[in-house]
Amino acid sequence: MKKTTLLFILFLFLGISCLHLQAQNAYFFPKAEKLNLAIPTPEQFLGYAIGTHHTRHDRVIAYMQELDRLSDRISSEIFGQTYEYRPQILLTITSPANHARLEDIRKAHLQRATQNVADNEPLVIHLGYNVHGNEPSSTEAAMLTAYYLAASESEETLNWLSNLVITLDPVINPDGRDRHTHWANMHKGTPMVADPLDREHNEVWPGGRTNHYWFDLNRDWFLGVHPETRNRMKMFHKWKPYVNTDHHEMGTNSSFYFDPGLPASNNPLVPKNLYENLHIRFAKYFEKGMNDIGSMYFTKEVFDKLYPGYGSSYVNFYGGIGFLFEQASSRGHLQETTTIPLTFAFTIRNQVAASLATIRGSIGERTELIKHRRDFYRISLENARKSPVKGYIFGDSKDENRTNAFVNMLLSHEIECYEVESDQSIEGKKFEKGKSYIVPTEQLNYIMVQSVFENVTKFADSIFYDASTWTLVHAFGLPHAELKTPFAKGKQVTETKVKVPAKVEKSNYAYLIDWTDYYAPKALYHLVNEGAIVQTSFKPFSTAINGKERNFGYGTLVIPVQQQKISADSLFSLLQKVSKAAMIDVFSVSTGYNLSGIDLGSNNVRTVKKPEVLIVIGAGINAYEVGEVWHLLDQRIGMPITKLELVNLGRANLSKYTTIVMVGGGFGGGGYNSIDEGTKNRLKSWLASGGTLITFKGAAEWAIKQGLTKEKLKEEKKDEKDKKDPKITRIDFDKAAPTEGAKGINGAIFEIDLDITHPIGFGYTNRKLPIYRNGVTMLEPSTNPYNTIGQYTANPRISGYISNDNLKKLANSAAILVSGEGAGRVILFSDNPNFRGTWYGTNKLFLNALFLGSLISAPNVEGGEHED
Repeated sequence: MKKTTLLFILFLFLGISCLHLQAQNAYFFPKAEKLNLAIPTPEQFLGYAIGTHHTRHDRVIAYMQELDRLSDRISSEIFGQTYEYRPQILLTITSPANHARLEDIRKAHLQRATQNVADNEPLVIHLGYNVHGNEPSSTEAAMLTAYYLAASESEETLNWLSNLVITLDPVINPDGRDRHTHWANMHKGTPMVADPLDREHNEVWPGGRTNHYWFDLNRDWFLGVHPETRNRMKMFHKWKPYVNTDHHEMGTNSSFYFDPGLPASNNPLVPKNLYENLHIRFAKYFEKGMNDIGSMYFTKEVFDKLYPGYGSSYVNFYGGIGFLFEQASSRGHLQETTTIPLTFAFTIRNQVAASLATIRGSIGERTELIKHRRDFYRISLENARKSPVKGYIFGDSKDENRTNAFVNMLLSHEIECYEVESDQSIEGKKFEKGKSYIVPTEQLNYIMVQSVFENVTKFADSIFYDASTWTLVHAFGLPHAELKTPFAKGKQVTETKVKVPAKVEKSNYAYLIDWTDYYAPKALYHLVNEGAIVQTSFKPFSTAINGKERNFGYGTLVIPVQQQKISADSLFSLLQKVSKAAMIDVFSVSTGYNLSGIDLGSNNVRTVKKPEVLIVIGAGINAYEVGEVWHLLDQRIGMPITKLELVNLGRANLSKYTTIVMVGGGFGGGGYNSIDEGTKNRLKSWLASGGTLITFKGAAEWAIKQGLTKEKLKEEKKDEKDKKDPKITRIDFDKAAPTEGAKGINGAIFEIDLDITHPIGFGYTNRKLPIYRNGVTMLEPSTNPYNTIGQYTANPRISGYISNDNLKKLANSAAILVSGEGAGRVILFSDNPNFRGTWYGTNKLFLNALFLGSLISAPNVEGGEHED
């Protein structure tokens, strides 16, 4: 072939490529002016047009780092990694001049929040993308947005870069994103298949929405359970942006949503200026951005701002403003809708338009943003000074680890916390020096203090997109009290609290571990896993420790020295290792003769079996609740758990397992209803042989309905008049949502009375326990008086919304039941004791069921020794 022909073909190829790139740029940036050709587009770097393929996380990282390499407007940093070791990257985008003095800008920006200084310094805003892994359009949009900011030479863009510092997180949930990316790409057809029933558009359980442990990271800003969130929160507080975006996807037949949201669901603690002024001002920019590309959209109908833990609301509690964007999802590359097919590229384009509109709005409303933050902190302090509550005191002297976890959560939100100077007794509760803390209300983060400590029982609406309360002090189950008079503050806590256990002294007789410690189950598992024989006390006692009497309660672990399969030296070495790893104290005793209560050789001291646990997973089962169990055992206890697909339950050798866990499965049982008769009979035989079945919520309903237990669901009672003359009351059609929504319990906190003498209640020292409920499973108290371990009180609501009808039904119902079935038992929880990995206060209920379940037998009410 002639050289001229080769050159012609080359120029033709380049020309077609340039036209294609111009077309792509015109689609995503219809009003783009000059673009620097030295900056590669995502398509040039990746090798495919954006919207035709889902981009893997590692390629996203590589592209962002390439922009950092080529552009003096962009710097990148890896600020953490996920459970699956994927890096978390943050871009900082601003002018070269601003990059040269970035730290000075950051300090001035923070100072400006409370002082009339630095008004001319650049404004800091944050763009955040893809918190739900299977809502992928926003990460593709993040690459395009970063490209545009690096390549555009327009006067507008140069103005943005001079007057803003833009931080950008392209993938908030890398693990979930890659799970979905792999699914979408491996099922993509050529030509693409738009049929909604195609496998590409229907991920298998649990899907890519969640992180490695199947948690929703969009709820984790307030809780800080996972490394992805904790790392991100550090970056948030380093910069404290004025604006924070949160890009999502919703149903395929929706359009595009931007704030303002549902007015009745605005958080009452946040100044109204945010909702009634700033949201409206910014909506004009979003409106124009969508109008310019002809996209349909809606506002004000759904999506709440109540919960502080969303990516679009957390910043609202620090004087900034968060924006939620929801884009109809193609759930793949192309999907049919009620109008025309929805392309992946179209979903990306809307997210790009929203990103650029946010930047325009931040520039245009700069003065309002600065004023809002200053007013926010000024008003917060004024309200704090007016409040009759001057502070909160909290702490559990019996459980330093649980108390520390709460303190560390407060520090992650930059809430001021101080040590208690001296022992105090308030409202009948004792708070010990060194084990208790005070949070004053008069501090800059007063609104966050209110969110953590205050109960909420009044609401403008009965429909909640998420929880109706999140009072975290209850989640940790900590004794606490309001302080309404002046108080002395001790030393401020500024560093993460970590318990340092006392040195383990060698004993030739026995060792004791107090079961009240949150991490005592971790110690127990590691001891029995290493071959140690461990016993638990079913009665309290006191003994001398270092010459002083010390009380030990129900559940205390007793580790004898002589009755072991390992040597005394090996046992001592193991206990030293376990004490350090679990951060628990191990007490050495030289006698089994106690000062009071039972002695160590009593029949009330029983040997614990190593649990072998299986959890049933799969379609129709609540993946969040499965993940919460998995995370608790993996990350806090260090204990493996077998995750068995529901479809394989019938083939499993159940005799391998001491315990089977079945979490919520939807109303009435959900996915468990697919279990066939043969498998149900095998479960019954396994129970009769001594197995322990632990059920939550819908799984408890299923177990009752299938006859695995004799316990009963609480049925709604109708009076005689209703039976004789039933009437249907007419309700207007548009009242259906609030009427039916009020019948649910979407998330509220209630009080139960707990039998702390029962193995399920071991380790608790107070019978009154706050518990979280987000379902309508209600259990009748058992006919056996010893089987109702937890019961809702007569007036159980502590915080959150519940209809009057549900409140009446819930009162005095059973929260936890244990039913003997042959040599085994079924443990029924009407609720989820592990909610979102944050309910430290009720985790022990589940762990007790797991570790001590095989030891539970109920007294026979008819005079026999026990009922198995």
